[in-house]
Amino acid sequence: MWWDPIRRAVHDFIDPEEAVALPPTGPTRSQWNYFFQRHLKAAGDAVRDISRGKWIEQAVAQGMLAVNPRGSWIYPAREQVLHGDATVATPPSDHTVLEEADKKTGEIRRHRVDPDASHTTEGGGRPVYGNKFLSIAVRAANTPHSRVILALESVRHKARKHDPHREDEGKAAVRLVKEILAKAPGVRAITYDTALRGVHRAPLIAEDLVVCTKQHSGLEPQSLQKYKCEEGRSHHDLHAGAGRVCERRITVEGETLYTPLPVRELEFRKDPQVRFYQRLEIPCPHGPHAVRIRVDETKEDREIDPSTKRKRFNRTEHLRQVPPETPAGRRLKGFRQDSESQHSRFDQAYPHERVPAYGAKAALLIYIGYAWASNSVARFVARITGRRPA
Repeated sequence: MWWDPIRRAVHDFIDPEEAVALPPTGPTRSQWNYFFQRHLKAAGDAVRDISRGKWIEQAVAQGMLAVNPRGSWIYPAREQVLHGDATVATPPSDHTVLEEADKKTGEIRRHRVDPDASHTTEGGGRPVYGNKFLSIAVRAANTPHSRVILALESVRHKARKHDPHREDEGKAAVRLVKEILAKAPGVRAITYDTALRGVHRAPLIAEDLVVCTKQHSGLEPQSLQKYKCEEGRSHHDLHAGAGRVCERRITVEGETLYTPLPVRELEFRKDPQVRFYQRLEIPCPHGPHAVRIRVDETKEDREIDPSTKRKRFNRTEHLRQVPPETPAGRRLKGFRQDSESQHSRFDQAYPHERVPAYGAKAALLIYIGYAWASNSVARFVARITGRRPA
């Protein structure tokens, strides 16, 4: 079923003489396994990097990731927004030990064990076993089957001392997004889950990006500043809470309430460094007040507090450029669900939802092959819908 299309592709895109030199029948399973182990895995890093570059070129050719005047900072166009997530792919075997004695007979049974797989916990507290992979993708608005996977990477999900060679999820996501930005300057935003903390959000915001993630639970409100009326008749105590700027109020019962302030605009400046401001309105009996608050990391934030030995204020951890529970925030948050769909389709592509390869490098190559097939569908859809430039 597959060999004739491969021969035609070699003829059309590589070299007709190479196609003629191929045998009339495809490789056997043992030949394929030998090739995969001895040659393809050794070239895994090159395959990953070359694929990433070609996928970004494809997305740009299909009109995505381009500078688009229709999008704004708060409401970027769908094809200007990256969505990313990590998933744990299940290996062919759940066994974790090479040899195991039968409890009744004492017979020694030998099992195949994935050398890189381990147990971890996904969002929602669900325990899973396998290898963890990170993906970043983009899709066109109102166009089914238009998703283009842009980057894939194997990331660490064990303790650092047991797996020192791979990056953690947040660090790998920052690196991949920066590589995409170098080839696609039209990206306006990225939406991700809570794996991106303030330390990861800050460098992405410095690259002119709006970073949309859920707010971590358990963060205590942090004091920002006190705003005093010009008449001096009242003052307003501003705090960072629930990912946005709030006014701290004390009720007659002595309870503390944090009231979110309306955001009128997200301002962007670059002279010479990137700066994002929220233009807010403070309700007041003497008339509303307009105030501007930085929502990116400032020089003062990065200063080390001598008493705590930490940064004075982790602004990007406590404040979001687009407040989460707003129409604009919910819109960007909804885009991330496409990553869940992508990972689900990847799992369903293989029998018993198990990746047919042992080891993180081999499983990543399988995922790269799936991404090429998925992106080919997006290329075909772009051609028949007229989104692909001449």
